[in-house]
Amino acid sequence: MPDDASAPPELLGVHQLVVQYGHVIALRGIDLRVCQGQLVALVGANGAGKSSLLMALSGLAPIQQGHIHYRGTEITRWPTHRRVHHGLVQVAEGRAILKTLSVEDNLRLGSYTQQFGCDLQETYQRFPILKKRARQLAGNLSGGEQQQLAIGRALLAKPRLLMLDEPSMGLAPLIIQEIFAIIHDVHQQGMTILLVEQNVRQALKLADHAYVLETGGITLQGAAQELMDHPGVLAAYLGA
Repeated sequence: MPDDASAPPELLGVHQLVVQYGHVIALRGIDLRVCQGQLVALVGANGAGKSSLLMALSGLAPIQQGHIHYRGTEITRWPTHRRVHHGLVQVAEGRAILKTLSVEDNLRLGSYTQQFGCDLQETYQRFPILKKRARQLAGNLSGGEQQQLAIGRALLAKPRLLMLDEPSMGLAPLIIQEIFAIIHDVHQQGMTILLVEQNVRQALKLADHAYVLETGGITLQGAAQELMDHPGVLAAYLGA
């Protein structure tokens, strides 16, 4: 990506990041950049290290080497709650909703550092099904409704960078299309997004820029449309 006056400012910069669990190296010297207003996709197969990267960015995975810069400040050793307070917010793999709480109580937890009232109404306008289900237990929602709840809860935390970990996981094809339409809408309204996804075709359709992660290392990066047409991506992920 060109570094000139016309380029958007960098929001997140990852430099030579190494994450290791015991003797297993999950990430090997990762360099990654997300600029203000972008939707950046990180794609790859299961076990490539995608979720480990998001966990490291959220302060939930051990970092052996490297640096994370966010809004011009190094946050490599910041605790998780401080990152959330400054707008680095993750929607976890598997949605991680609290199933024994109501839908509305789940949303309230997302806004614990923010004002709640009027933002809740905005969330209900974006996700009308959540308004209908507000008093129901979150565990009784369908998979697609739970994913909407997880995204709505994250948006109530007022993210500057929204990180989505495998939002299509375990969902039916029609519901996947609905979830990706929501992500597209959120991005079009100005949200900067880092999307981790094994559904490579859908992720590249949405993204401005993309990275391919294999066995803990970045093997390709570039404009998403260029990667969509790359022979290696076509052969490995798009069935061509």
